[in-house]
Amino acid sequence: MLPFEQNLPMIGILCCVLSGLCCLILPRRHARYLSLATYAAHIVLSLLLVWHTLHEGVSFTYPMGHFPSPFGNELRAGPLEALIALFFSLVTFLSILGGTDDLERDIPATKHSYFYIMTNMLLAAQLVILYTNDIFTSFVFIESITLAACSLIAIKPGGRTLVATIWYLVMNLVGGSLFFFSISMLYGVTGHLLMPGLGEAVATLAATGQYTLPLFIVAGLLCTGLGIKCALFPFHSWLPGAYKQATTASSAVLSGLVSKCYIFLMFKVFVRVFGAPLMSILRITDILLVLGVLGLLCGSLLAIRQSDIKSMLAYSSVAQIGYIFIGIGLNTALGFAAACFQIVVHAVVKAMLFIAAGGLANASEHNFDWNSLRGAGHRNMAAGLLFTCGALSMIGIPLFPGFMAKLHLASASVGTPYAGIVLISVLALGTLLNAAYYVPALMCLYAKTEAKTVTPQLTQTLAHRIGLWSLGALSLGLGLFSSPIMETIELGVALFGM
Repeated sequence: MLPFEQNLPMIGILCCVLSGLCCLILPRRHARYLSLATYAAHIVLSLLLVWHTLHEGVSFTYPMGHFPSPFGNELRAGPLEALIALFFSLVTFLSILGGTDDLERDIPATKHSYFYIMTNMLLAAQLVILYTNDIFTSFVFIESITLAACSLIAIKPGGRTLVATIWYLVMNLVGGSLFFFSISMLYGVTGHLLMPGLGEAVATLAATGQYTLPLFIVAGLLCTGLGIKCALFPFHSWLPGAYKQATTASSAVLSGLVSKCYIFLMFKVFVRVFGAPLMSILRITDILLVLGVLGLLCGSLLAIRQSDIKSMLAYSSVAQIGYIFIGIGLNTALGFAAACFQIVVHAVVKAMLFIAAGGLANASEHNFDWNSLRGAGHRNMAAGLLFTCGALSMIGIPLFPGFMAKLHLASASVGTPYAGIVLISVLALGTLLNAAYYVPALMCLYAKTEAKTVTPQLTQTLAHRIGLWSLGALSLGLGLFSSPIMETIELGVALFGM
């Protein structure tokens, strides 16, 4: 008999699926309440799972239907998966709350239920990616994520929205195809789909030294496919349009969670299938490190040139994804832990920035361009304050979570073959580039304007205020109490297979 806590991952996934199905027949207001209740319930389940895995100090495998491998599917959970699932649930819940005002304005009332169906299905698919121990199941649900994400973009009417959705879909289908090819090749040479069996077979092949080139091709296809899906530079071209054209809640969820889910899957395959030593031999992590540095620099340079706040935040995500891949490229336990902490920080802070941007636009006749947003920080002080906190975090000011994320990356780089001083210099340059577009943005938001320039339209609901302030509190907590979170991540990485 399995301990009850080991059922929690499956219960959470089923709750999201059932909630999405119920939204098909519920009125929009009831669908909203049910969805929010489901996300809140999953937050509680994730907290219980975090406590259980930390208390026991274990990572466990849950056989689906109690069928052993290779006949059955598996879920695997430990402190790392539980913690990431907790923050995914929190960010989804608070993004939907915080984006309520724009949701009511951007999406026709007849489509609101469909929006909640897709957010439920999106969270369910992401949870499967976090917990599954089967690589083919991962492929099935990353395509489910693609369909749900496209729906969350396209549900906002408009020609530009449709173009952004199509471009998003095309690029993600290309990425999914490459990932599927890599799975097919792995299955062809190993005969396994569950990650433990794949890991043993790949280790045996690597030991013979006869399959180095095929394994390099497989790893390259896998990284390219997932790199396209998570907008790793130079595969980021689909990202700005999708984040800009979607409604605020969708932008917050897409930027904060979806791309991070693909990165987590890549990390999982690296550790459990290929192993850190083989990834080093194949030089895949070196390539990812270089692309991470390029993404950090080029994403920041592109963000500087943007004429509206959502495009700037979108390109900022390209830069922040670069930070994550720098941690992965170090190919050490500390590097992976720092990358996971950056995933958590970016998920929370970027969601807060998009929700705050929506509030600033609401005080600027619903416009996101810099001319319209001039002085918006005075017209909506709450959104201005929390956008300022998010910007300072992205820059890397002490006491904010972005500073702690960069500090952990810098610490992880010390003693690596890449000379810690070089990567520390890159991180310092990235901080200066972050400041180069966030500081002018803040100056614009707090600039003095003529009284008649903009008529404030502050129709903020209680839900919007709760979501925005809660994201702010969560962000502040990440900065002030980063040590226990980082300790949990490091334990999770150790149990993960590193």
